Amino acid sequence: MSRGKRLHSWLGRRRGPGGRDWEAGELVGSQTGVPAPDAAAATTGEALLVGGLWSTASRVVPQLYVLILSVAAARFLGPEGMGRQSFIAFVALSSIMLVTGGLPIALMRFVGETLGRREPGKLRGLIGWAWWIEGAGAAVGGAILVGVALLGADPRSAWLLAAMGSSLGILHTVPSSLLIGAQRWRAASVVGLVTGTLTTVATIGVLWAGGGITGMFAVEVVTSALNLAWTTALARRALAEIAPRGEPAGELTRQVLRYALPASLGVFLTFLVWRRSEFFFLERYSTDTEIALYSISFAVVTALGRLFEAVAAVVSPAVATLAGAGEIERIRTGYGRALRLLTVLTLPLTAVGLALGPATLRLLYGEGYRNTGPVLLIMLATFPVVSLVRTSNALLHGLGRLRFLLAAGFLGAAVNVGLDFLLIPRHDSVGAALANGGGQLAVSIPVLVYASRVLGPVRWRPSAVGRAAAASLGSGLAGWAGVSTVEGGAGVAVGAAAASVTLVALARILRILPADDAAWLDRVAGGRLGGWVGRVSRALAQPSPAAP
Repeated sequence: MSRGKRLHSWLGRRRGPGGRDWEAGELVGSQTGVPAPDAAAATTGEALLVGGLWSTASRVVPQLYVLILSVAAARFLGPEGMGRQSFIAFVALSSIMLVTGGLPIALMRFVGETLGRREPGKLRGLIGWAWWIEGAGAAVGGAILVGVALLGADPRSAWLLAAMGSSLGILHTVPSSLLIGAQRWRAASVVGLVTGTLTTVATIGVLWAGGGITGMFAVEVVTSALNLAWTTALARRALAEIAPRGEPAGELTRQVLRYALPASLGVFLTFLVWRRSEFFFLERYSTDTEIALYSISFAVVTALGRLFEAVAAVVSPAVATLAGAGEIERIRTGYGRALRLLTVLTLPLTAVGLALGPATLRLLYGEGYRNTGPVLLIMLATFPVVSLVRTSNALLHGLGRLRFLLAAGFLGAAVNVGLDFLLIPRHDSVGAALANGGGQLAVSIPVLVYASRVLGPVRWRPSAVGRAAAASLGSGLAGWAGVSTVEGGAGVAVGAAAASVTLVALARILRILPADDAAWLDRVAGGRLGGWVGRVSRALAQPSPAAP
């Protein structure tokens, strides 16, 4: 039996209580006599592209705000103050991640799958249950940080405010998971884009006025409260549209819980491998200044990675919805195209980042942060592989393949922690970057291989990958020549211009897009941005095999 048939058979065994089927076009799971919307039919390439754009904006723009704020914090607080602020923020975000565990992932996945089965009424009971669970989690997460503050952490007021922000962030996962699982990308994105702008302006103003670390966390609490209120209102509106009548959630809550428990272990492993777990080792074995150096480089690479996290955020609920409808071939085709297009994007970004990144950081943060250069270069070295594996992770989550993800996570965590102990005491932030990269590669390679085995071999189009690599290399060399020839900000500007012109020219000459992927882009988005998407995709397309 082929891999595709085995996957189809595996999905067929997951039809739900009573063996009910959910073939496209058939009324399934409705206890009201009213046909439910066909969520799988609505999960089209164009819908995913639009969703990906909104998801990208919601992740990349806030991360750009983070970079702007990091520059402001670096200038106003100095390396030690910035390192302390970064550590408190890291602990607060970690408490949100670890306390919520795998429940947001499980909610998102089962919202999508339930809509694919055309049983939207069950979502009302499921979301109500999730509010109770995360309400308790908010109390626990806030209490942990309050305890840290009362035990003497400095500055105490900042830790107490971080505790409030953490509780609000935990509650925010419920309405956010509903919106993402239902593929309401615009609603899920607008809130963060608006409040992020307000937060950036307010935080810079507070720093300018001398509010320091405590003032930064005070602004964060206000923003978190606004995010929660606004997102909850949007989620209620969405629920009223997709589930006007409620049904008992029944077995659904137990399915979510059974999925969330092992997924929580995966979240913990993700925390070790993909987040800044090195902060704990730097705080123990090094200085606040080294934390600041690592934090800046990590933030830059994370900002680039947000582009591809956004793609993964779209992939997981879409795969769950299509899996619920039994649309296996559409999953296989979409996954292969996603990997090819991501490869074409990541290679130029990596090359230009390697060429311009260190000089740009010195320009923005000042000479006191010049040692961010080696850290950034190490972290960018693994960027192409790490970006691809996010989509593979999302695919496997959408298919419910948690066992392998957990096994790969254990391997990566063991490698990461072992390298942390070995390298950070001797090499500080450089050792932290090496440890983080080693752990990520230990996870990424097995996941990429396994994902291709689940769906069958992915058509990589080696010629397109080679052309994209050549264009990227030429662009990176041009950028490096610019910053090496001219000093300071002028050198960064010259390097950026040289890299951009070279990339455009080589991409056009070498035709770095596979013909069918370019045709797909032209078909689903050719008319967007005044027709630029279509013109660019056609200009970069390789000749069709059928062409003379």
